[in-house]
Amino acid sequence: MQQKGSFSLKYILMAVLAMTLFAANSVLCRLALAGTDIDPASFTSIRLASGAFVLFVLASVMGKKNDVPEESCKLANHSMEHWLAAAMLFLYASTFSFAYLYLDAGMGALILFAFVQLTMFAYAHYREGGASGLEYIGALTAICGLGYLVSPGVNAPHMWGSILMSISGVAWGVYSVLGKEMKVPQLKANCINFRLSLFFVVPFFLLNIPMNTLSKDGVWLAVASGAIASAIGYAIWYGVVKHFKATQAGVMQLTVPILASLAGFAFMSEEITMRMMISAVVILLGITVTFVGREQKQSSVA
Repeated sequence: MQQKGSFSLKYILMAVLAMTLFAANSVLCRLALAGTDIDPASFTSIRLASGAFVLFVLASVMGKKNDVPEESCKLANHSMEHWLAAAMLFLYASTFSFAYLYLDAGMGALILFAFVQLTMFAYAHYREGGASGLEYIGALTAICGLGYLVSPGVNAPHMWGSILMSISGVAWGVYSVLGKEMKVPQLKANCINFRLSLFFVVPFFLLNIPMNTLSKDGVWLAVASGAIASAIGYAIWYGVVKHFKATQAGVMQLTVPILASLAGFAFMSEEITMRMMISAVVILLGITVTFVGREQKQSSVA
């Protein structure tokens, strides 16, 4: 049996693919909003709808393969936990899209990632009744890096874009926390949550009809974001993350803002500023320290 925390080449390659797909979400959204006529609300709606469809197919196929019919993720009798997760998923995706009207791909991914991890740290602190000194040092370091990133000055990110992406990061952090607490397999949980999110998407899309603008390229980029970068990315990640220690998985996720920045530079000629590089080093270093502190605390308890 594969032990948790062992570095099988197969699982490492799958994890790298998942991180690449996560970074692709930022690039695809920025490409669509900056280079096509699609609007953020339409992008969000198409992304979540296509993601829900692909996750439903994946869950159904896996259910038949494992002879578990309930893996088809029927919507009946779901708890408020699933509805709250669906609301957080919708909030994350919608604010994510609108934020990318103002932010470059790498900048947005860095702000998003920082708030996701800080939200999950805050929850762990609350759940476990405190944190170690090393965890506090790491969190404060990351907050300092984030403060420097968004502080006024030359090359500062757009204020509204930063606020929207911060909300998106908190929403995704809450969604991740809820996912950890659910007693169903992650693929099934994501399938259910994506499908329930459509109850928020439909009125959102209908209310936005007077302002809707669609283009063929924009629609395809939204479908790619939802069906491939989101649905398949989540399915791969949650399938392999159990084979790594929490610290290993956390450090792997540090690559997402870096990959998004490099892709933005390569495909959209986005600038990588000194402010962004310094902030990224400080933020990612701080988050790494919190992961290490958490691992040490768990090891001492065990």
